[in-house]
Amino acid sequence: MVTILLVGFMMINFADKAVLGLAAGPMMRELGMTASQYGAASSAFYAMFGVSAVVVGFIANSYSNRRIILIMVLVWGLAQVPIIFFASVVSVFMSRVVLGAAEGPANPIAVNSAQKWFPDDQRNLPTSLVNLGAALGVVTLAPILSLLIEAHGWRSAFVAVALLGLVWAVLWSAFGRDAPGVRPGQVPGSEGSVALDSHITRAAPPTGDRWISGIDRVPYRNIFFSGTGLSVLIAGFAVYWSIALLVSWIPLYLSGPMALDPAAAGALVVLPWVCGAVAIPAQGAVSDRLLQRGVSSRGARAGVSSGCILTAAVAIAGLTLVSATGVKLALLAIGFSVATVQISVGMTLIAEITPLRQRPAVLATTTAVTGVSGVVAPALAGRFVDAYGAGNATGYHVVFLLTAVLFLAGAVCLAVFARPVRDAARLARLGRAEHAAEPVD
Repeated sequence: MVTILLVGFMMINFADKAVLGLAAGPMMRELGMTASQYGAASSAFYAMFGVSAVVVGFIANSYSNRRIILIMVLVWGLAQVPIIFFASVVSVFMSRVVLGAAEGPANPIAVNSAQKWFPDDQRNLPTSLVNLGAALGVVTLAPILSLLIEAHGWRSAFVAVALLGLVWAVLWSAFGRDAPGVRPGQVPGSEGSVALDSHITRAAPPTGDRWISGIDRVPYRNIFFSGTGLSVLIAGFAVYWSIALLVSWIPLYLSGPMALDPAAAGALVVLPWVCGAVAIPAQGAVSDRLLQRGVSSRGARAGVSSGCILTAAVAIAGLTLVSATGVKLALLAIGFSVATVQISVGMTLIAEITPLRQRPAVLATTTAVTGVSGVVAPALAGRFVDAYGAGNATGYHVVFLLTAVLFLAGAVCLAVFARPVRDAARLARLGRAEHAAEPVD
């Protein structure tokens, strides 16, 4: 029930992000917004995104994730109110700043809440399902919101997402729960606590979580600068880069250099999201099955994800070499979808080497760092497109080749440096040594 609710949570999360773009045309005409003003409002969403992700992530180390999630979704709804009733250029800008700040921690906190209900060898699928919410949001909610805008005006879309958030908040209040086990702020193994991950210390599967289980804390720098931590950050940066391009520039690529009519471009832009909706849960199921059959976490998680990212790199590079429309669409769908499995894999890998109490902060910081590429990629792509002309494919192809290079770097880093069992064992020894060195009252 919790996992299903969190999938819905991420679907609404996408709708809140996308509604501005879907309503942009009529809204800009009514409010007299220039393209520069609209661009500034769109960028405003990311102004506090990473900062809030880190801050709330650390707060979530000590407070109920259930309550934090409820507060976030209520703020999402309230952030739409100024646009609905007091629409202006300024209110749109401020609304997006508040919305971005409230949505920055959403994915890592939701993933952490789901993961805590499952032993380590069963976390891949629920993590994938939660991350699947964004793709499901594209496929299901974008057409509905577009129809609402066409039939009832652009404000109706903002009303709809606000009401969706309110309905979800009621369901979460009734059925949402924090996982049983260690209470927020309580040290595993202390009196009155239940070591949530203690059952993972059995001989199988061979994952790092069985080493880190029961450790109170380790220095954050040691987590992020481990081989596993660095590979997750590098691969995640590449994947978020591609997602930012998919949202901002692929529709223009379809209607520009590929010369598809707007209706066809609007329909075909969903293709990568549909492929992602298949790839993400498939990876989770495959990785869980491999773990349960005794394959190491390095192979079942990092290896599977590395293969997916490498496939995406080849597809995106191939996209610059072919001319047939059907082949281009197929390569585009593969290149901008299969690598997204790393979002789920990265969160599972980083959780595997992180003590239970520190996971919310670590997951949130990972999202903040990898999400930086979402700020850089669209702007850099715009410079290349401007340099060669909006109707010329060359600028787009330069960006695609750069994306393929980033994918290749991410795939290699995962394959070579992601060693969660080794890193978790080393971090556990470090955590025990630091605990032993603490003075006793």
